Amino acid sequence: MSPPNEFRARASRNCGNCRTIKRRCDQQLPQCGQCIRMRENCTGYRDKWELVFRDQTNHTIKRSKKKSAKKAASTEVTEVTYSHPPARGLGPNLDEMGVNYFLQDFVSGGRSPSRGYLNYIPTAYSADLEHPTLVTSMAAVGLVALATQQPELVSHACNKYSEAIRHVNFALASPVEAVKDSTLMSVISLGVFEHVSNFESWVRHVKGAAALVIARGKSQFSSPAAILMFNQVRADMTAACLQSIQPFPDDMRELQEEATKNTDTSSAFWLLGVLATRCATLFANVSKNNWDIHASDFIPWSYFLEEAIVLQDDFQHVLALLAIQEPYTTILEFSGETSSIIYNGRYDLYRTSWAIRLWNNSRMVEIVVCEIACWLINKILTTDLAQPAQVHLKLKLKLQELLQIMSKRGEDVLASVPQGLGLISVLESQNFVDSPSHTCVSGGYMLTWNLYTVGKSPVVNDKTRQWIIKQLKGVSKSAGIAMALQLAQDIVEIDLTAN
Repeated sequence: MSPPNEFRARASRNCGNCRTIKRRCDQQLPQCGQCIRMRENCTGYRDKWELVFRDQTNHTIKRSKKKSAKKAASTEVTEVTYSHPPARGLGPNLDEMGVNYFLQDFVSGGRSPSRGYLNYIPTAYSADLEHPTLVTSMAAVGLVALATQQPELVSHACNKYSEAIRHVNFALASPVEAVKDSTLMSVISLGVFEHVSNFESWVRHVKGAAALVIARGKSQFSSPAAILMFNQVRADMTAACLQSIQPFPDDMRELQEEATKNTDTSSAFWLLGVLATRCATLFANVSKNNWDIHASDFIPWSYFLEEAIVLQDDFQHVLALLAIQEPYTTILEFSGETSSIIYNGRYDLYRTSWAIRLWNNSRMVEIVVCEIACWLINKILTTDLAQPAQVHLKLKLKLQELLQIMSKRGEDVLASVPQGLGLISVLESQNFVDSPSHTCVSGGYMLTWNLYTVGKSPVVNDKTRQWIIKQLKGVSKSAGIAMALQLAQDIVEIDLTAN
């Protein structure tokens, strides 16, 4: 007789054919090498997300049963004399609840259609399921997310975070542990905790993650999961550089070049990441040039404008590619009852949370590029009066074009908010508007910077800005993300200045 499911070994990663006849599988992609050699039609592998949750559930059951057995053994003598109430059923402890919630919200996508945007986690997590650094980090983030619904978990989440930091520091002190995927994934996961707290601590954490990526060196890219984690750190580092007006680090750019040898450089996902790093560096260089306007090495504004326009044109090309690779559907809903959830009667439906993140990050960076180009055009129009009238007219027409693009990208971001925050549920081909009492934390984490970028844009009117402020405050209150409130207050000040 086979053992019960909860005591079976970890689910096999072998392909369907190799599992059926119980042979060793080399797990090669896209097809198993054994199947190729035997001229069989490879049936493929199990879904990594399914395996992660199966392993985690089995692991939780095992640990709970062990604890119950140990408790039963220690109380066996006293039970002869004393009567005890019935034992509570098996269930996960708080740490396991945190891990499970993290996997559900950030990996599976929670209320979103499928697949959370931290899509590198299943590979790294499955490879090192019980690594204490990784498990503790995910538990800390999961608990702080759960604490938005259960405030009594706040102190436990903070304690777990402190424990996770100790584990990370111990891992970083070891030459072997420091370069493991599980260590980098732990650091990235804890960045979510910092994002919930405040901007300054989040930036410090992002820089720490970047330093770890650099320390891992060029050999890290042999792992598919490592490419995805590098992309996460690259995206966070770009956001930090844009907000602090710093150029994208040269050593990170060198790693980006190395990573091109191990990734699909024709994908919109990769190309948009490269454009974002170029944008961060352009922004920093323009700002520096503005400070050095009387220096001998001052660079004419037309040089930077040309670079900005080329960059913006590159965005148009890549966004057209993204529309093919990650299409979405626009829904028009003019019911007044949903005005607090759906802005201007429009919301968009994406296939995955990952697609929402990819689209919005690209829109956010393109808005920044357009803002840079608009600033440069205005600078040229007001300082270079010797330009021919025809050149001035051309610049003014380009300015109007850029303002229209910024407005369109902002509208697209706002249309993604209902699904991104889990306010639109998607079941098969049907969708409906819902009003849950708690916004999903991963959705708030994903959209905070996007909303802020649109909210401070010069093309946004007062009505739109007020709606964005309301959404950011809602994210702060419901998802417990303090940074969202900080950014909302910043937009309030911008709004007061504009009026």
